[in-house]
Amino acid sequence: MKPLFAASGLLSLALLAASVVPAAAVSCGMFQSTFIRETGDVNAAFVRPLVVSRNAQTGDFFDLVTNVRIDGLLQCRGDALMRFEVKVGLPSDAASLARFDQVLNAAVRAALGWQPARATTAIRTMNREAEDYLRASGQRGDYVVAGKTEYHEGGADLGMIWTAGERTLIIVGAGF
Repeated sequence: MKPLFAASGLLSLALLAASVVPAAAVSCGMFQSTFIRETGDVNAAFVRPLVVSRNAQTGDFFDLVTNVRIDGLLQCRGDALMRFEVKVGLPSDAASLARFDQVLNAAVRAALGWQPARATTAIRTMNREAEDYLRASGQRGDYVVAGKTEYHEGGADLGMIWTAGERTLIIVGAGF
């Protein structure tokens, strides 16, 4: 019986892997418009920052500005989303953290094209895991106390990092 179960388990994994189609690079313009529409009352906007550098920059950068304590940076190459990072400083009140979750949900939906329920579930799961890892890091006495979790979906990468001073979500676009 075990070999049959193992074979059917491997078959299930193979079918699941075959059903995953790598995502094409997300349009930066589409990400921005979808994100702004989905964030609602935080009045999100993307503006070009002044960048002074002697090194060649890879891609175009946009600062996320909001009317709350949520900051972000969007990096695009051409019209393809390369990387989006959004963070909130701590301590924050419950309303600010709820708005941050709304922003995280909007970012995942805009970058990956997910339905609201899937995005909400992913954000809740990542928050819970990062919180658990942060607590464990503190209990171990790590030199840098932080909680980090990551997911790889359709060629894109999601990373959630929690520290005592901030919470951060990083999305790396497909193909980067």
